[in-house]
Amino acid sequence: MIRLTGKDLDGAVRTLGRAFGEYRLLRHYYPEPAERHAVAETMGRIVVSVCLKYGEVYAVSEKLEGVAAWLPPGRAPFGTWQLLRSVSPATLLEFGRRGAGRMQAYDRLLDGLHRKMITCPHWYLHTLGVDPDYRGQRFSSRLVRPMLERFDRDGLPCFVDTNTEVNVEIYRRWGFELVFDRLVPDTEVHCYGMVRQPEIPERRTGSGEVISS
Repeated sequence: MIRLTGKDLDGAVRTLGRAFGEYRLLRHYYPEPAERHAVAETMGRIVVSVCLKYGEVYAVSEKLEGVAAWLPPGRAPFGTWQLLRSVSPATLLEFGRRGAGRMQAYDRLLDGLHRKMITCPHWYLHTLGVDPDYRGQRFSSRLVRPMLERFDRDGLPCFVDTNTEVNVEIYRRWGFELVFDRLVPDTEVHCYGMVRQPEIPERRTGSGEVISS
């Protein structure tokens, strides 16, 4: 993996815009395709900007086939102050102009459940997106598994949320367990929250016996 910096912002935004242009949650709030794809890019710019400043953002290669944006313990969910310190005013105004208020009920639900269901220090996989042209090539796994191994070494859990059952099953394969499943008010969209507890690393003795450490 390569860790992204500010110079990679525009490329990461393009990747996430393509990755989430047809995402179920955005299809509900922004049914018109052109508007939805523009919103996906704007949201991507906000997320990457915040995570570049307060967390870590990774890609597998300089082609930016996929992007994973993470926030460390104590940095999520993020609030207004973090937005103002990391996101350009023009981007925030653009998001407001495109109807950011439509998603307030969803944001309140998710942030409330996030704070309630995992109260200990943890990492947050805020956003994971792969360009549609590269799906099915294990880019998501290549972005996520090295970080989970790191969290295992540090003894820290990880939280993630999603809106699709397909993603729930993918995260389960990586060791996440479902901790909540709620319908977003006045929608048929589910909000799923999942937590992965750190696995205890194993090491081998000189005799070849595996023991936990």
